[in-house]
Amino acid sequence: MTWNQIWGGWDGLGTESLRVLWLSLPVVLAALVQTIVLKLKLGQRWATPLDFGKTFRDKRLFGDNKTWRGAVVYVVFSVLFTIPQATFWRVPSLEYFDYTQTYLPWAIDLGLLLGLGFVLGELPNSFLKRQQGIGPGQSGKWWNAVLDQVDSLLGVLILLIPLRLLPLKAWLGVLIICTVLHSAFGLLFVVLGLKKSVY
Repeated sequence: MTWNQIWGGWDGLGTESLRVLWLSLPVVLAALVQTIVLKLKLGQRWATPLDFGKTFRDKRLFGDNKTWRGAVVYVVFSVLFTIPQATFWRVPSLEYFDYTQTYLPWAIDLGLLLGLGFVLGELPNSFLKRQQGIGPGQSGKWWNAVLDQVDSLLGVLILLIPLRLLPLKAWLGVLIICTVLHSAFGLLFVVLGLKKSVY
């Protein structure tokens, strides 16, 4: 594999960013559902922390904000939104995967990877912040803020590697998309009273 195949060149970076956004659309919509769930306090019985309150060095692993409810919402709704995307929401020019060569269970697998990648991608940064004594919803140091911008979609791309290794240009597109989406969702959370600051 040549460097040009790995990188893909600077040309079309905007298009690559749009393709990344299209690929991640199901999990972005799942994040909107999660916002509604949090605002309306739905599924409270599932709001158990992922770490079950366990600690490391007397500090929580992930904290109360990372819950099984959130994980279920992201995974289930990523699958539900991937199915129509693979059937009648077709935009072939933006697709990394040829949905016409697949069938419903494959679309479900892709949705699972999207949802799991989003959830798992957030956990390392949450762990590091808890170990630094940074509370849930607080930005912490500059590199924590940088990780906040990219962790989820990077987690998605890593889990998708077995399906297709995207060019590095797509990963740069992730940085662009993540910055915009994180800011937008941060503002939405502030407006809804779910966070005190955008970052």
